[in-house]
Amino acid sequence: MTARGSSYCLRWRKAGRLMCCTFRGPSDRKALAAKLYVEVHQHQVDSGQVYAAIDPDCARAPARKKTPLLRDWIERWVRLKVDLSPATHAEYARLLRYRVVRDLGDLHVGDITRYDHLDPWKADLARELAPAGVRKHWLVLSQVMRDAVPRWRDDNPLECPPGQPGNGLPRPAPYEAAFLSVEHARVLADACSPDLRALVLAALGTGMRQGELLGLRVKDVDLDAAQPSVRVERALQRDGGFGSPKTKRSRRTIILAPSTVLLFTCLIEDKAAEEPVFTTADGRPWTAEVLRRRWQPTVVRARRCTEHPPQARSSGWVSPRAVSSCRCDTRLRGRLRFHDLRHSHVAYLIAAGWDLYMIQLRLGHSSIKTTFDIYGHLLAHGEPERLAGLEQLLPALEGRPTA
Repeated sequence: MTARGSSYCLRWRKAGRLMCCTFRGPSDRKALAAKLYVEVHQHQVDSGQVYAAIDPDCARAPARKKTPLLRDWIERWVRLKVDLSPATHAEYARLLRYRVVRDLGDLHVGDITRYDHLDPWKADLARELAPAGVRKHWLVLSQVMRDAVPRWRDDNPLECPPGQPGNGLPRPAPYEAAFLSVEHARVLADACSPDLRALVLAALGTGMRQGELLGLRVKDVDLDAAQPSVRVERALQRDGGFGSPKTKRSRRTIILAPSTVLLFTCLIEDKAAEEPVFTTADGRPWTAEVLRRRWQPTVVRARRCTEHPPQARSSGWVSPRAVSSCRCDTRLRGRLRFHDLRHSHVAYLIAAGWDLYMIQLRLGHSSIKTTFDIYGHLLAHGEPERLAGLEQLLPALEGRPTA
C-alpha cells in the first residue's frame, strides 16, 4: 500500500495478474480495510470484489447483484437437494424452515455478513440450544450458502476464515459411553417388561443398533446354519420408514452365541418370513417413539433400590422420575441410553479376548478408527507377559544408577 498525494493505492497479484485499488484520503481507513480484506482472502480477489466489499458506493464498484431472499433460496435448495437420505433431508428442511428462516429469512443472500448477521445469530443460538444443536444449524446453513457461490455471492460467509482455528462454535461435551457390568445388565433386564426385555437381551447379545433391531425380519434370522446368525439388511429410519443401514459396512452377518440363539428361537416361532422379529405385547411392531416412551420409565425402575427407595416429599408423593441415591450394587447408578447396550456388548467382547478388527466387522463400523476411538480405552495395557518380554530386551543395569 502506497500513498499518492491525498489518495492511497493498494496493489497485489491474483494468479499472476496485477490488481490495483485506489481510495481517496485524507484518511487511510478504507485502504487499510482493503489490505486486510485482500490478505484474509489470500490475494484471490479482484479489484471489483474489493471495491464492492470496502466502498460499494464508489463509481468503480461493480453494480450489486439483486440477490434473492434467504427464505426463497432455502426453499429452492431444499427442493433441489436430492443427494440426501429421506430422513436427513427432512431433518435439514426442518432446521432451515424453522430457525434459519425465522431469524435470517428476510435478508438478501448477497447482503449477509459474518459481522452483522451470522455472529450475533450464532450467539443467540448458543443461549437457547446445546452446542451440538448450534453446530448442526451452522453446518446446514453453510451448505446452503456454499451453493449460492458464485451465482449470488463471491464467498461463503460461514466458512472458516483463513488463518483462523475455527468458526468460534461452542464445543459439545465429550461423548461418554456407558458400559453395563454383567450384574447391572441383569438388573436392567429384570426391570423390563417381557417384550422390552427381548429387545434388551438382543442388543446386549448382538451389539446391533436400535434401528437395525427394529427393522429385523424373521427371514433375516438363520438359526439352521452351522453357525446361527442374523443378517442386517435394513433399519428403521427416523421418519418411521425402513431403509438401508447406516453405512455400507453395516450390511453384515452377526454370528450368535448359544443363549442369543435360544432368544431368537422363541421370538420367531410361528411367525411368517416378512414379519418383524420384535413386537410389543399387543403384537404391533416397535417404533422409535414407543421405545422411547417405554425406555425411560424402565431405567428409572432399574435405578431404584428395594432397600433404599427414593424419598417421598412432605405430602407423601414420590415423583415417577425419582431414583435412589444409595451405593448398592442391586440398582443402576447412572443414566442409560438404549445405544449404551451396544457399547456394553463391545465391553463383553473385549473381556472375552476379541481383537478390534473383528469387533469393527461385527458392529459394522466403516473404519477401525471409529472402533478404536470409542473402545480403545477398554483394552488392557501392560500385561505381565508382555512386560516380561520387554524386560528380556532391555539392557541390564549393574549396580545403583546414578544421576
